[in-house]
Amino acid sequence: MSIVFVLISLLLIFFSKKWLTVEISHLIHLFGGGNRSLIVIWSLIFLPGTVIHEMSHFFFAIITGARTGKIEIFPELLEDDWEDEGRGQTVALGYVQTQKPNPIQGFFIGTAPFVVGLILLIWLASLIQTSSGSGQWAVAFLQGYLFFTVANSFFPSWSDIRQTLPLVIIVFVAGLLAWILGFQIFISPYSKIISLSDTISTTLLISVVINLFLIGILFIANRTLRHRRNSPHYPKISI
Repeated sequence: MSIVFVLISLLLIFFSKKWLTVEISHLIHLFGGGNRSLIVIWSLIFLPGTVIHEMSHFFFAIITGARTGKIEIFPELLEDDWEDEGRGQTVALGYVQTQKPNPIQGFFIGTAPFVVGLILLIWLASLIQTSSGSGQWAVAFLQGYLFFTVANSFFPSWSDIRQTLPLVIIVFVAGLLAWILGFQIFISPYSKIISLSDTISTTLLISVVINLFLIGILFIANRTLRHRRNSPHYPKISI
C-alpha cells in the first residue's frame, strides 16, 4: 500500500501544480500582464527548481557518457491561451541538448530530475523540521521555498519520458515473462523499501499541502479582484 500512496501523492502534486499554474496566470492577467510577463514571473518563481532539474540531466548525461550541448534554464512559452481555463497554456522549462542516447543512457538521463528531486525533498524536509524547531524561521522559510520549487519542477517532461520508455518497456516485458514463468518477489512489511516509500509519500504529501495552500490564497485573490473590477463601486484596475 505504501507504493500506492506514493503514486497517489505524485498524481496530487502533478494536478495541483497544473491548478497552481492556472491561478498564477489568471492573477497576472488580472493586473494587465501578458504572456511575456507571465514567462518572467514564472521563471523567477521556479528558477531554483529549473536549475536543479536541468543540472540533473546534465550530470547524469556526463556520468553515462552521453554528449551534451546547449543548456537552457529559462522557460519558453508554448503557443496556447492562458486565458482559456479549459485549455490552459504550458511553459517549457529549460532543456539540455544531448546526443541520441541508448536505452540505458536515456533512462538515467530522463529520470535524473525525478530521482535527484526526491532525494532533495526528503533532505529539505528534515532541514526545515530542524530549522523551525530551533527557531530559525528565516532559514526555514528559505528552505521551504526551495522545497516548493523543487517539488514543482522534478517531474519529467514528455521528452524525458520518451527517453525512459525503451528501457522501461524492456524491464516490464522481462518482469512479465519472469512472473509467467513463476518467478515472484515478495517484500516484507518491515522491509526498508516499505519504510522508504512511507518517507517519500509523507514528503510528497507535504508538497501537496503547500501547493493547495498557495492555490487557496491565489483563488481568493483572483475572485476578489474580479469582483472589484466588475463592481460599479470600484474603478477597473489598469496597470
